[in-house]
Amino acid sequence: MKNKLTYAVLALLALSVTFTGCEEDEDPQPQNPTTAELTFHLHTLVGNNSVAYGTTYQTASGRSFNISDFQYYLSNIVLIKSDGSELPLTGKVILARPTQTAYSLGEVPAGNYLGFKFIMGLDSATNHMDPTTYPAGNPLAIQTPSVHWAWSSGYIFMKVEGMVDTTLAANGPLDLEYFYHVGMDMFKRNIDFSTDAFTVTGGVKHEIGIEFDLLDVLANVDMRTENETHTMNNMPLAMKIANNWPSSFTLE
Repeated sequence: MKNKLTYAVLALLALSVTFTGCEEDEDPQPQNPTTAELTFHLHTLVGNNSVAYGTTYQTASGRSFNISDFQYYLSNIVLIKSDGSELPLTGKVILARPTQTAYSLGEVPAGNYLGFKFIMGLDSATNHMDPTTYPAGNPLAIQTPSVHWAWSSGYIFMKVEGMVDTTLAANGPLDLEYFYHVGMDMFKRNIDFSTDAFTVTGGVKHEIGIEFDLLDVLANVDMRTENETHTMNNMPLAMKIANNWPSSFTLE
């Protein structure tokens, strides 16, 4: 009887050690996370209205138009640390569309930041990559509708299409298709929010709200007469549009 009792006690002790060991092997949750997810919350607007395909809008002069396709690239995103040094978010490229607002930039170190900056468009090396080398779902892969010309010309940095009223009095129907396809290395533009401070708290998702207004993009464009550029065929209009990009972005 004594031996049986001894064996039972030893068995219980062994089980206790086993369960204790399992508990110790579990990875403890970090008490003070040092990173957090950073997200761009992009609102694509026409004035005070969110872009909706097929909806009729008016330019500042009262000319009616609608939108059937609107896409644009943001890349080379850089965070400015509190000490003034830069933290490039390598490989992060956004293909923005009105139908999507949240774009994750991944995990970044927690802390205070002086601001951030990015490129409207793509750097030269990325611009001339072969889109067929990227997997489906990557913003640089082949898209439908397309945002790529050819290796020699590269990607379309901003693509806007739709119909516009071209009557002289601007009081008629939407009677003409317009195309604004702006790309090529020389037309990328720096967008600078390097003095707009923000703080990332460890373990807490942080969103930066950004607005991009098409009315500002077309501020000095007469859609009646300046209604088409594929960049190469109308460089002055492409230049006018690209030069408007920096002032078309604001923070929410």
